[in-house]
Amino acid sequence: MKVTRRDLLVWSAGAAAGLLVTPVPWKLLDDTSIWSQNWPWIPQPARGPVEVKMSACTLCPNGCGMKVKTAAGWPVGVAGVSSHPISRGALCPRGFGAHQLNWHPQRLRVVRHGANPSTWIEARIAFAKACSEGPVVVIDGYPGRAASSVLQSFSRRRDGGYRVVLGLETRALAPYEAWSGVPASALGYDLENAKTIVSIGAPLLDGWGPPGRFTRLWAERAAGNADPQLRLIQVEPSLSRTAGRAWRWVPVPAGAESALAAGVARVLLEEHMVSARGPMPPLTLAEAVAQTGLTADAIRDLARKVVARTPAVVIGNDDNPAIAALNVVLGATGSRGIVRRSKRAEPYVSADAAIPGARAIIVDASVPWNFSPQTDAEVFRFAAWDGGSSRADWLLPAPGFLEDLTDVPTAPTFAFETYAVAPGLVKAPHEVQSAAQFLASIDSTLATAEKNIHSRCEDLFRGRAGTLRGQEDTPVAKFASIQKLEEQLWKGAVWVGEAPHPVTLRCELKEWPSTVPSAHPENWSTTWQAPVLPPLATKLYRESNLREAPEKRTA
Repeated sequence: MKVTRRDLLVWSAGAAAGLLVTPVPWKLLDDTSIWSQNWPWIPQPARGPVEVKMSACTLCPNGCGMKVKTAAGWPVGVAGVSSHPISRGALCPRGFGAHQLNWHPQRLRVVRHGANPSTWIEARIAFAKACSEGPVVVIDGYPGRAASSVLQSFSRRRDGGYRVVLGLETRALAPYEAWSGVPASALGYDLENAKTIVSIGAPLLDGWGPPGRFTRLWAERAAGNADPQLRLIQVEPSLSRTAGRAWRWVPVPAGAESALAAGVARVLLEEHMVSARGPMPPLTLAEAVAQTGLTADAIRDLARKVVARTPAVVIGNDDNPAIAALNVVLGATGSRGIVRRSKRAEPYVSADAAIPGARAIIVDASVPWNFSPQTDAEVFRFAAWDGGSSRADWLLPAPGFLEDLTDVPTAPTFAFETYAVAPGLVKAPHEVQSAAQFLASIDSTLATAEKNIHSRCEDLFRGRAGTLRGQEDTPVAKFASIQKLEEQLWKGAVWVGEAPHPVTLRCELKEWPSTVPSAHPENWSTTWQAPVLPPLATKLYRESNLREAPEKRTA
């Protein structure tokens, strides 16, 4: 029998088709998956009791609540906490995969001096020498913590300075600090009572603020409704996800945001649509039309939509005085909109400016990896993960996820005060120290972060105000002792302060701020850069395209 080439091809195709309907290839895939998950370099959780513990995520200042599943003391999974007053069950992709971070290949495991490995002893000797020769400046990326108090105390004693790297959400509140004297860290947005929100470049549905705060408000009061209870007007050049889901999208060129804010304010004042008083913008409506590309009728229509349903508040993506001035014109400062949540917060000096005259710089692990201080001083940088090239002279291994006791002050943008404790649930696989621990080893008279946490719990107990929200809501006034209150905080409860009184925030705005276009980041996703991402976050961000930049989308 003669076998032709065609017969071979037909036989091969039939054999391949038959193989697919057998369990053989699927068994091979299953065996390969199991084999690849048991490579010797992949960490395996020890066999032991499985527990679920409550904590808070400390990878960013939002402090989302999380349940941590542990096996024999090691974290193997995390989930959100639906009863948490801030995140309300939501976590960002990095938070969902946070339990993988401690075994990341880029985990910083040894002290490094330049390109060479070193030791903690050599680092302390070098830092002590620097302290004896000049001022020390400390840079913090997560102010308000108990550890921050240690950093501040040390810098004051060494005639140095304490500087802070502020996020975009807090920087957007900076103009109100300049006009009212109230620190930006004491201000927040009363979104829960707003009926109209104008977002000028702020990615409210793409990563702005705590992950569950605005998304839950939008889902409850806006999603799918032609005339929603909460009107979201998104102003930005591209059709981002936030713009695509907003009630109205207003496309304007990048850099024209200040001109649009001035144009809307002029219409509100000229047509007496608002009762609040404010300086008249020098920019005419015709000039606003030329810069924004919108028609005069479109700007008037936008002004009418903003005041049609109040309270209304405008949110910017960064420090833009014109956007803040528009809120002053709307009367959205104090009673509704921009509120003062705390009387105890203090102003911070930004770390963005140059730092002259310092002998040494301490950079806390909470500072974003892509931040580099403008200084010629010797830089001691604490980090849990090595994010690549760094200008630091010393890289010092810091505690990773849930490896250190810390606390969680109020999240940026929140309208009232909160406080939580994130206990250390796991041990570090190698020697690590936080910046606060390192400085305490240099100056033994400094109070430790743990003592500062205890002092703050005492303050809450003595204040007899607010509520502890956990499995049950318990007013602080009902706790019989400090120990009982502190015990609940360590178990995952969150202290929630009283809602702020509707007192007007007095902003002395004598003239309209400059409408010069401000410098913008390339896109919103570049403003938040972690040194490393867990595999789960990488999958969600890249394969699911959750971190797509707005300019990649068109109308």
